[in-house]
Amino acid sequence: QINAIKHFTPQLSFVDTHNRVDTQNCSKINSTVFNVKPDVCMYPDGCAPSSPNCDVSSAEIIIKFKWSYSHDAFCEASGVDSVVSQTERGMDTLGQIASYTTAQLGTQFCTHAFSVLIVRDRARIIRWDREGAIVTGPINYNNQPHLANFFHRYARASPEMCGINTSITLANDEDADLTRSQLNIPSTTRMFKVKVPNAEGSGSLTLVIPQPVTKPHSPVGRWTRACPAFDLVNKKVVMFKDSWWVSLPDVLPEGETYKLLMSHKVSNIASCIAYHDVPPSIPQQSTQTAKFRRAKWASSQSPLTLHTLHCLVLNIVGEKLTDFESFRQLTLSVHDTLIGMYFSTSCSISYS
Repeated sequence: QINAIKHFTPQLSFVDTHNRVDTQNCSKINSTVFNVKPDVCMYPDGCAPSSPNCDVSSAEIIIKFKWSYSHDAFCEASGVDSVVSQTERGMDTLGQIASYTTAQLGTQFCTHAFSVLIVRDRARIIRWDREGAIVTGPINYNNQPHLANFFHRYARASPEMCGINTSITLANDEDADLTRSQLNIPSTTRMFKVKVPNAEGSGSLTLVIPQPVTKPHSPVGRWTRACPAFDLVNKKVVMFKDSWWVSLPDVLPEGETYKLLMSHKVSNIASCIAYHDVPPSIPQQSTQTAKFRRAKWASSQSPLTLHTLHCLVLNIVGEKLTDFESFRQLTLSVHDTLIGMYFSTSCSISYS
């Protein structure tokens, strides 16, 4: 199958990873029960590992093969409420491909991702974002051109169309080395650069941040991630945070909530010095799943909520509560938190 598809996509590298566990990026998700080792990882030209290893932090499309129809994660949509197979084997397959996508999105800065499930002579293309997944009908790839067309067009699509968050770029060597030394992290950590508009006035902060670490979560939802970052403008360590907030009229983005808390002089909170909703470079970078929930071909009419990518920067980096030096320190931390929550509630401000 790998040799057959290369004819349509010479710009892409397809690597057999079915027996190679990604231990570098997925140490928190690998276990004795389940390991992140997709059958095939597709990498863009020049980004494949030097050895045939699995690296979900660089893979763009993950392909899973199953050799029995009983292992298909999906079923025909006609006359049923869901395309998801309710069999035990089907649910196992769904768990596998969802975990692979979780690992991929968790170690990358993406707006969405694609994967492919191939069950014998049938294939399905899946588009994942933080709202859910859109799944094609079964494609008989021996007789239908849709799968080959997908790879052919993907190879020629823009990074934005493929799901790359182009507001975040690789940091240059000088900035990367400086940040690693400031954050005291390994020299092999991949570093990225991002700009976030200042909360007050004009201009923006330019931060260098480490590659994110995946967690054993669902691939959908808010997916809050936080990490120390180095502010190249002010030469100081700050906290960077990104998440997909629920876009409802009565829900404020987190940066706006911090601004409101600060305007009421609520004590014991960090200062939010920069934030924004990340504007999509093209419309396709916005989440799409909720938009199609009422399409005629959609199998389920269950409600879905729009999500929007939001970034913010806090002026301090907090310590983990599990790292407290004494019970007194832990108690004081909880005490200060309750004071902050009390005053925020008295101002009719709620947050999580």
